[in-house]
Amino acid sequence: PKTSNMAFISFPFSLFLLIVLSLSSQLANSANNTQNFHYFCDQDNDRGNYTDNSIYHTNLKTLLSTLTSNTQINHGFYNFSNGENTNKVYAIGLCRGDVKNQTECLSCLKGSSNNLTQLCPNRKEAIGWYEDEKCMLRYSNRSIFRLMEIGPAYYASNPNIATDLSVFNETVRNLLDDLTKRASSGDSRLKYAADSARGPNYQTIYGLVQCTPDLSEADCNSCLVQSVARIPIDCCKDKIGGRVVRPSCNMRFETSFRFYDPTATPPPPPSTTNNTSSPPPEPGTCYYAH
Repeated sequence: PKTSNMAFISFPFSLFLLIVLSLSSQLANSANNTQNFHYFCDQDNDRGNYTDNSIYHTNLKTLLSTLTSNTQINHGFYNFSNGENTNKVYAIGLCRGDVKNQTECLSCLKGSSNNLTQLCPNRKEAIGWYEDEKCMLRYSNRSIFRLMEIGPAYYASNPNIATDLSVFNETVRNLLDDLTKRASSGDSRLKYAADSARGPNYQTIYGLVQCTPDLSEADCNSCLVQSVARIPIDCCKDKIGGRVVRPSCNMRFETSFRFYDPTATPPPPPSTTNNTSSPPPEPGTCYYAH
């Protein structure tokens, strides 16, 4: 009987252990998942390469480790620099405006960091996004803070064609134009807007736009306006969904599919004693290797 009881206990324990190991494996894979990860490795090699274990390499590793473990979240936006002179590295991390969980945000950035250093080995400049745009990570040996850049970019679209095209396209354009104005007017903590509109045949069209919040209102507006203008040219003409994703901004729309968290709210206005808006915060600085 004692042997029988031990065997009975052993089976569920083994099953439990198998489940735990499986979940651990899935979590590890999700943090290093290159599937549905879009990236660019400075294809023209304008920024050059670094050698393994060089000062630049050490500074990059320290910088990415600091960024992906920083617990002082600033509404999903991180900017750091590390090093000096030719060995200085700059990095920006941005999580989508509706990602409210800090752990989820940092996990996404950690996966992006692992992917970029694996997929772009020894490149001094790289940028990557997961397909759902939950986060963006970029680094370079040049200053990228407060710099509006529209390339490199990637485009994606839903393969299905909309009905009542003139009304549908006008609804999408009006929705994204409105969201562009709302996101651009955000402060240096968050430039994000998401909403929906009623399209033809009682369909609901959902839209989302976001800029890195270090941009000025004018630069954010310019980046998004250019992105919306590319919809009928580069990716999404007459399609029921599409996205344009750039280093400084991104936009997306979908039909009958709410892909964002509608409960996300903008941060409260910063306390101020005057009516002038404060400039974006300076990049954080890490310790650097000599």
